[in-house]
This record gives sequence, C-alpha cells and structure tokens, in this order.
Amino acid sequence: SFPFTFFFFLILFFMLFYGLAVRIPLFPFHGWLPDFLRFGNVAIAPIYLLGLKLGVYGLLRFVFPLLPDAVWRWHYVAVGFATVGVFYAALLALKQQNLRSLLGFAVVSHTSILTIGLFSLDPLALQGSVLLAVNFGLAISGLLLMTGLVWQRTHTTSLTRLGGMFDYIPLVGIAFLIASLAIVGMPGTPGFNAVHFVLEGAIKTFGAPVTIAAAIGNLIAAGFLLRAFQRVFLAKPSGNTQHWNTQPSQLTEKILAGTVIFVIVVVGFYDVPWLTLIAEPVGGVGDLFNELRTMAGIENHD
Repeated sequence: SFPFTFFFFLILFFMLFYGLAVRIPLFPFHGWLPDFLRFGNVAIAPIYLLGLKLGVYGLLRFVFPLLPDAVWRWHYVAVGFATVGVFYAALLALKQQNLRSLLGFAVVSHTSILTIGLFSLDPLALQGSVLLAVNFGLAISGLLLMTGLVWQRTHTTSLTRLGGMFDYIPLVGIAFLIASLAIVGMPGTPGFNAVHFVLEGAIKTFGAPVTIAAAIGNLIAAGFLLRAFQRVFLAKPSGNTQHWNTQPSQLTEKILAGTVIFVIVVVGFYDVPWLTLIAEPVGGVGDLFNELRTMAGIENHD
C-alpha cells in the first residue's frame, strides 16, 4: 500500500499547489493577473490583491504541514518556477507602456521572490515571506489606489500620455514613491527586513545562484517602478492635457495618500509586533522541515 499512499499524497500536493499557484500568482500560472489589472475595475483591484495572500496562507496552513514529504521532494521545482518568474515578469514590466499592466507584472515578479522564501523551507525565510506578503499587500494596494487617483484626473494610465502630475497632486506622488520603495525593500519600510530574511534563508538552502537571481530581480523592480514614477509625476506630458483635472489636491486624495504613507512608514519602522506574531506559527513549520533535513543527512546551519 506504500506506493499507492505515496502516489495519492503526491497527486494531492500537485492539485493543491496548482490551485494556490494560480491564486498567488506564480509563473507560469499568472496570465490572468496583468489583464485583470489593466481592464478590470481599478477601484476593487487593491481589495482583490489582498485576497491573493490567501495562496500564501493556504501553503503555510495546509500544504506544508499536511504534505511535508511531497513538499520536500518537489520544493526545488517550485523554486525553479519562481526563479524564472522573477526575471520573466520583471523584464516584461520594463516593456509595458501602461501603468496598470506594469503593476500587474510587478505583482508576479515579487510574489516569485516571496515563493522562493516559502520553498526555502527555512524558519527565517518563512518568517520573511509572511512579512513580505504583508508588506506587498500594503505597497501594491497603495500603488493601485494612487494609480486610480491619477486615472480619475486624466482618464488614462498610458505612460506615453502621462506626466507632470506632481504639479497637481504632490502628496499622491510621494505616496506612490514610498509604496514603490516599500516593494523593493528600502530601509524604513516593512520590506526591508522581509527581503533580507528571504535572501538569508534562500542562500542557506539553495546557495548563491537562486539568491543572486532574487536580488537581481528585486533590483530590476526598482528600475521599472522608479521609471514609472518619473514618467507619471515628473516628466513633461507628451499628449493633450486640456481635458485633465488640474485643480489643487482634494481632501479625499490627501486622506488616501496620507493613509498609505502613514501605514507603510509606521509598520516599516516598528515591525517588531508583526515579527513576534509571525514567529511562533511559522517556527513550527520550519522545525518540521529541519527534521526532514536531519533525516536526509543534510547539515543544518541554524
């Protein structure tokens, strides 16, 4: 009965992994997301993206504890997909001429880094991945909200037609910049510790190549997000701006932008409660895979 039992759990792992990979989303199951962000309702996109973290929760809460042997046998494959996804999505983001599409590929690229942390199966990397999911939910939601405010004034998210928005809505521009820096893990944002935890866990499990790939992907993300900020808020507009709303910043715009800045900065400078909350649950999962490492005769460097 052993082969049948092993085969059953293996099929169960792949079915759960496929469903949750679509939800995260992980390359190559990500195709729906850029189209959804570009053509869907920008008002509900941030709420929907917060729901994407259910994929991370599903892996940690159900797949890892219930199917540890299958996860251990196939975690290199999952990380392989994620490593390709980091570069694939980042390079496509660099080519986008629509801000909403660019943010869609940014989601895919950075959830790939998050997935590398998860499947490192290291306690510190697991903790970093959960914190990165929190940071990413806050940051990408902030970016999409600010994009919605830009669209409300210009009725376009085309990077070739936008520019100079900092003159009209400077606080929105600052919020967009801070959210962009949070995604790439700048100091003072929740992503700073999270990215370092993920990279530290990855280098312990996979060595330098995967870790360097994740770090380079993060660097490319800084390039396309800062490019987007420059094109939207600082560059000179290249199209007709007569139909734009050029009134001074409204109260609702200031409140939304100020809230995004406040939440990201506060969580970034005071992330100890989050780390304390995360440490115990993911520690048990990490210890489970440390036992598997010991059984496999792999040296544990913790």
